Amino acid sequence: MTSFVDRIAFVVTRRVAGITTREVAPFSFQSLYALTKQKGEVPFDPYDMVRWPIIRRERTAYVRYRFHTRSFEMFDPLKKLTRALTDVRIALVTHCLDDGDFGAYTFEKGHMKGKWLGDDWRTPFWERAARELKMTLDEAYDDDDAEMRAESLMTDEAMRIATGADRRYDWSGGLVSRDLWDERAAMMRNLAAAMKDVNE
Repeated sequence: MTSFVDRIAFVVTRRVAGITTREVAPFSFQSLYALTKQKGEVPFDPYDMVRWPIIRRERTAYVRYRFHTRSFEMFDPLKKLTRALTDVRIALVTHCLDDGDFGAYTFEKGHMKGKWLGDDWRTPFWERAARELKMTLDEAYDDDDAEMRAESLMTDEAMRIATGADRRYDWSGGLVSRDLWDERAAMMRNLAAAMKDVNE
C-alpha cells in the first residue's frame, strides 16, 4: 500500500509572485495517467484533496482519499488503474453536487460494480435528518443543517455499500491539498503578474 500511495501522489513545484512553493497532490491525475499509460490531455488534479493515514488490518492495508473533481468522471480511469495494479481494490463513493445523488462503486482488476443510488434511496436519510432537527421534510430540504446531516448519513451508508463493511468513518481533519479557493487566488495572482509583464 505504501508503494501505491507514493506512486499515485505527485509533487508540484510552482512559482507565484516570486515565491516558490512545493505541494504534494495525494491523488494526482498526472500520476494516474502515467501508471495506466493513458493517452490524451491529462485533466487538472482534483481540488480539496485529503489523504488519511494508512491503516493495516492483518494482511490488508487501507487508505482513504477525499477530493473534488468538478465535472471529471472517475469511472473509466479507476477501471484502468485497477487493471494496471491488480493488487489494488477501490471503493468509490461519489456525490453529484448538481442533483444531490450519491453513487457507490467497487473497482477490482479492471471491473466496476455499483450504481447511482437515486431519489428513493436518499429520501429516508432526509426524513431522519428532519426528525432529528424537529422540522418538516419540506423545511429540511431548505435547511443547511439538515442538508449537512442528511449528506453525512448518506455518505456513511454509501461507504457501507461500496466497501461491503459495516464501519463508520471519521471524515474530519486531515491536511487539505489544492484548496479550491487557494487555487483560484493563485490563478488570479498569476493573471495579474502576467498582465503587469505585458503592460511593462
